Amino acid sequence: MIVLPKNPVKILKKHRKAIGIAIIFLFSAMVVIMIQRAIAYDKLKNEYDELKATYASAEKKLEEFDSLQEQLTYSEQQVVLLKESTNALKEQVSGLNAEKEDLNNKLEDLLRVRDTVPEISRETLEAQINSLSELVTKKYMYRNATKQEEGKDWLFGATMPFSDTKFVAMYDGVVTAGIDLSEVTISVNQSKKQITVTLPPSKIFDHNIPQETINVLEVKNNLFNSVSFNDYNRFISSEKSTMEQTAIGQGILEEATKEAKAVLKTFLEKIPGMDSYTLIFQ
Repeated sequence: MIVLPKNPVKILKKHRKAIGIAIIFLFSAMVVIMIQRAIAYDKLKNEYDELKATYASAEKKLEEFDSLQEQLTYSEQQVVLLKESTNALKEQVSGLNAEKEDLNNKLEDLLRVRDTVPEISRETLEAQINSLSELVTKKYMYRNATKQEEGKDWLFGATMPFSDTKFVAMYDGVVTAGIDLSEVTISVNQSKKQITVTLPPSKIFDHNIPQETINVLEVKNNLFNSVSFNDYNRFISSEKSTMEQTAIGQGILEEATKEAKAVLKTFLEKIPGMDSYTLIFQ
């Protein structure tokens, strides 16, 4: 049981100094404690702020790490795809190399075939030439007007009176000349690489006087004789012979031979391997 003093005021006055010191001491202690708590609070607050900043930084770095992890995963996937693509390309390159080698081999074979000079025989050339049959190389076109007079024979070779006839006609004609290729002879000298082609003489192949071009300008009949259709035919036949000689005189056969040589030369030069031979025409 606590016993209170009888006169506390007296006691307070008596110990006033000690109590004041104690109060000052207590107040000072409280102030110190408050200051310490304030300092500790500031320190804790600073540490809290630092921890918060550290946590935020760590969280940001964690997010960056997650992003880097995602990028790494994506990169690994890309690396796998790149490896697969590389392997596929390697297979394609291997296939292309194989095709290239095959093509090179075929090209070498073709070059060997091309570089091989084929040998041309007389039989080959004659077969090629005979396939052309006759070669018509020159045409002589003309227009002519002529007159024919005749009478009937009578006694002792005399001409019957009143039997003379006459007609004048104009006509067009075409004389065609060339060579017969079946008569061409060929000799091949393999050692000298020479081919000699001997042509036959040119000749007249055709002589045509179209009926529609014959224009009778004048006809004279007589009492005992008249111009008949047979007279026209004999006239045309005789005129053909005359005009053929005219064409020959104009050099149709020589021109036909010259052009036949040119045509045959062009034809033979297209035969494979002919460029390694010398063509001689006779």
